[in-house]
Amino acid sequence: MSAAPATGGRELTGGQLLVQWLGAAIARVRATGRRGIAWTVLGGAAGVAVALALPKQYTSTGTFIAQGASASELPAALQGIAASVGLMSARDFSPQFYADLLTSDPVLGAALTKPYRIPAVTGDTGRTYLEIERFRGNEPGRVMEQALRHLRRRVTARADVRTNIIALSVTARDPALSRDISLTLLAALDSLNIEFRQRHSGELRRFFETRVAESRHELDSAETRLRQFLERNRVIENSPLLTFEHLRLVRGADLKRAVYTTVVQQYEEARLQEARNVPVLTVLSPPRVPARKSGPPRRLIVALGLAAGLAVALAHAHVGSLRARLAPSRAAVR
Repeated sequence: MSAAPATGGRELTGGQLLVQWLGAAIARVRATGRRGIAWTVLGGAAGVAVALALPKQYTSTGTFIAQGASASELPAALQGIAASVGLMSARDFSPQFYADLLTSDPVLGAALTKPYRIPAVTGDTGRTYLEIERFRGNEPGRVMEQALRHLRRRVTARADVRTNIIALSVTARDPALSRDISLTLLAALDSLNIEFRQRHSGELRRFFETRVAESRHELDSAETRLRQFLERNRVIENSPLLTFEHLRLVRGADLKRAVYTTVVQQYEEARLQEARNVPVLTVLSPPRVPARKSGPPRRLIVALGLAAGLAVALAHAHVGSLRARLAPSRAAVR
């Protein structure tokens, strides 16, 4: 590993290295002549113009977690039976599912059509995202598609699988607008999530309605067979075969009764979940109005402009020196 350049046996600090680099760069610019200096200044001026032309950007962030599906409240003895007949609840959606859903068309579409109030731009009247960003055209479908792509590039959602926390970031040209869009996205996500769960619960409720009738019929049949056996056989203690048959019928009736109880409880739970309309998102850190802008990086843009001008100046000087070297050779050939 090479050591940092030293002067008089001492290593240079980062600031001293930066000063040396700037001095070398200025010397190379001066060595290119007036044209080189002009190209460098022109590049810096172009960088300043671009940096000033780009609008300010503000980023509002928020974090939330999604509540999982409620665990089954069945007794432990019945959970094994419910699992054996396929009645246990399925796994809930993962945090990455919610992060991807935040940038989906249904959620972003809700943010495009909602009116926002920006006092510095619109006064007291509200305008939609389409009007604020000036998306116009004779084809509404194409305009909406362009607006969705534009907003999707400004929305970032990250999921932490270890903590189940989802972080949402929205960038806009106005600080209040970035906060309002974030709140709209969270509300649309919560509404869509409730709709998913209600639809799923409705399908389960219809399935369990059929299973309740079938389980009731099977239980009635098992209890009828047991009743008929007891009516035909008053005394069974002295007969091993009758005792075995009695235990088999009792066991079958108990199993059908447990399955029927499980199905009825699952049916009632599905009915409650279908009618449930409570938020399932817990906001840990609500989106706030950012106090500082997040972009554009104007200093970096100006530095890149200067670097581009310097590169053009050095290339121009290199081409000039190469022509000067080749000129005697061309004259000798002639």
